[in-house]
Amino acid sequence: MTVTWRGAVSYALTVVVLSWLVGAGVDLAWQAAPGGSVGGWADFWWKNPWHAVFVGAATVSLVLARRLLAPLPRWRVTLVDGSVYLAALLLCWGVSAWAEGDGAPADWAFVMAIVALYTLQLPAAWLLSGWRSGSLEVVLSRTGTDELHGGLAGR
Repeated sequence: MTVTWRGAVSYALTVVVLSWLVGAGVDLAWQAAPGGSVGGWADFWWKNPWHAVFVGAATVSLVLARRLLAPLPRWRVTLVDGSVYLAALLLCWGVSAWAEGDGAPADWAFVMAIVALYTLQLPAAWLLSGWRSGSLEVVLSRTGTDELHGGLAGR
């Protein structure tokens, strides 16, 4: 049994894009507070190409996780996919720091993970994952077989 491609893509886009928008929105609210400036916010969230890389990498990672892993209960989907989302975030920001010549790219990756916590991006991803995992459509992998149990479906 597996999740359909359409269901996996819809799930991944919902989790990744909406959680990223929550993070950007919360950071915008902090930046726009009295005495703040949104110029730094626009440079960080909209003009930085690594955000697009993260959104793409996280989406592909979640689609593959849902397609390749057996259907799981909601709480396990949230744990597994939350870990996949965090790994994509750490990898993208670590590569970003490495590409810019940073001597400690892992440090920058974990700083960005902390920023994702403070801007509620990671908690939003966890909540959205739990919410959307309930509507994932599960189908048999191959016609008439159940790969999970290694035999014919309906036996």
